[in-house]
Amino acid sequence: MAENALLQSLLWGFVSSLSLLLGAVTGLTFRLPRKVIASIMAFGSGVLVVALTFSLLGEAFRSSQDILPLMAGFVAGGFAYNFANLLLGKVTGVPRRRRPDGEKKSTDAAAPPGLALLVGSVMDNIPENIALGISIVAAGTANPVLAVAIFLSNYPEALSSVEGMKSDGMSKKFILVSWSVVVAVGTVASAIGFALLAGSNPAVISFFLSFASGAILVMLIESMIPEAFREGGSQIGLATLAGFALAFVVHHFL
Repeated sequence: MAENALLQSLLWGFVSSLSLLLGAVTGLTFRLPRKVIASIMAFGSGVLVVALTFSLLGEAFRSSQDILPLMAGFVAGGFAYNFANLLLGKVTGVPRRRRPDGEKKSTDAAAPPGLALLVGSVMDNIPENIALGISIVAAGTANPVLAVAIFLSNYPEALSSVEGMKSDGMSKKFILVSWSVVVAVGTVASAIGFALLAGSNPAVISFFLSFASGAILVMLIESMIPEAFREGGSQIGLATLAGFALAFVVHHFL
């Protein structure tokens, strides 16, 4: 039974992360208008808001029926992502995000800006997929809303990041191999989330579910939503609304 659940976590981790590679392939093959990419990103943001609220925080409270581990994990997750975000900017010498048009903030960056964007995508994907694995521990099966949210948010992130990687002169082979590695990392992260917490105390499960929720919320506010608004303008508000509405309906009926 445990082996089947572990395989399930690997499968769902792979499926939700696969959109990163699909986004990279799309970015290498086509040059989509920035407003289209921004709208997809905003739509995914709306879905993630539902996922972190109902699928993660809701499940965290049902798991322990205690608000203390929930809020401790939520705050810790937010601070952890914020710190990692700031650290990445200092190490690479470039902002966590930048416009995907090749504009570079510094020519003396410690790492190529395109590569920094890829590292940032890994940083986003790990807590999301760990949360997916934990949701299997908490509910016995993967949460479909969370899986769809991760899939939808990953696609535009890779799509926009590839633009920066191409402008840095990286080859198509290097880009595809890099994103394949990111998919593998996301897949393993989901299994790790399941393996570490299988059989754990409900309060511990609650803490880590809410930890992932806090990290995802701060990621949305610091990264996805500002980037979507910068590229898409006011229309991204309606795209976010559409993503939220669809995810809420799916959550309600499932």
